Amino acid sequence: MGKDSKRFLKGVVSGYVFMIVSLLVSLWLVPFTLKYLTRPEYAIYAIATDLLSWLGLASLGVVSVFNSRGAQLMGKGDKEELNIVASTTFFTQMASAIIVLLAGLVVIIRPELLFSKDASADHLQAVVAILVTSFTISYILQPLNSMLVASKQIHVDNYLKFGLLAINTALTVLFLTRGLKLLSIALSNFAGTVIISIITWIRVKKTLGYIRIHPALWRFDRFKFLLKNGIWFSIGGLAGIFILRMDSFLIGQYISLTTVTSYVITIKLYQIADKFHQQFFNTTRPYFAQVYGKGEMGLLARMHSLSFNLSFSAAFVMGVVVMLVNKWFIGIWVGPDFYLGDTVNMLLCVNFILQASVLPNRIVLVTTLYKNELHSITRVLEGISKIGLAVLLLARYGVPALIMAGIVSSVVFSNVWLNVLTSKLLKEA
Repeated sequence: MGKDSKRFLKGVVSGYVFMIVSLLVSLWLVPFTLKYLTRPEYAIYAIATDLLSWLGLASLGVVSVFNSRGAQLMGKGDKEELNIVASTTFFTQMASAIIVLLAGLVVIIRPELLFSKDASADHLQAVVAILVTSFTISYILQPLNSMLVASKQIHVDNYLKFGLLAINTALTVLFLTRGLKLLSIALSNFAGTVIISIITWIRVKKTLGYIRIHPALWRFDRFKFLLKNGIWFSIGGLAGIFILRMDSFLIGQYISLTTVTSYVITIKLYQIADKFHQQFFNTTRPYFAQVYGKGEMGLLARMHSLSFNLSFSAAFVMGVVVMLVNKWFIGIWVGPDFYLGDTVNMLLCVNFILQASVLPNRIVLVTTLYKNELHSITRVLEGISKIGLAVLLLARYGVPALIMAGIVSSVVFSNVWLNVLTSKLLKEA
């Protein structure tokens, strides 16, 4: 087995193990935390976490572009250009961190803007300040993490995730039992972030010592390239929210909140299956990027063909298995009253297969930066069409209409048009 094959296998296995362990830890930690925090206090933490995820958009997708471009340049062995692009990315990310800090400062000064006027918790402003500081540190160092992933050190990154999970969990438990309440979560997050950031910096210096990051290497033309493509990554990411994260909102608006709960429970196993499916194929990203960077288009086509067939087969098997056990699982887990019926279950299965099987096409298009605008526009149109159809039909035909809207939109835009784009890429090469 070659070096790359061993690294890939380690990346896949360690990724799955971490996913399972973190899932089990989170299932245990939530009820443990609620013993020491009131529900409003825990809600404040959840809202603050959502704020941090939105603050990540401040980079405008620059790091996402570097994920692909950096791997391509490593594949080419073009160290001079890699130094320029890495420096441009790093210092652009550092400059955009000012937006993160300013947004965080607004919330620190006026927490009621985010948490409502009735929100109250011990040291609320300090908690927000610590969380924003922790996020800013990890935000600035994102380009370094990208370089480590691009160099196929995914398994090492997963090992560090285990360490971070252990540190955060142990410190959270320690601080909670000492009566620090919300500060427990903020302080444990800060400590873990600082430790992992130091380790990341040392790893880059040790394993990627040939990469030089310096302000003098920042280039405006590289910045324009990163920003031009990054904006489309950001737009595609926002479109993904509309495609995958709007269902509960629409059901609540047009049917009822009770149905939202049943829907979330009925779809739970499909969401878990999707995470397991993505873990394997997302590990292939730096491999696709480096092969493209080397110009080995024949190998790229063979890798895509194998990946696509494997993705469809895995999605089909996983989807059918979930469909067959879903009713039984829900009945044992929370009770049969939460199951939305066989029709909804079958439609969720079809939608899962369609969405999951097309992942290799997205990976190839993203890692090669091929027609990035068209790729992102396709994603936006899919989101708009799904929401439009759902709004028109949901009140009259219920949850099945929402899922059917997703299926129709996915077939037209993801399964047909993305196949066309991928085929053009491989033919043009």
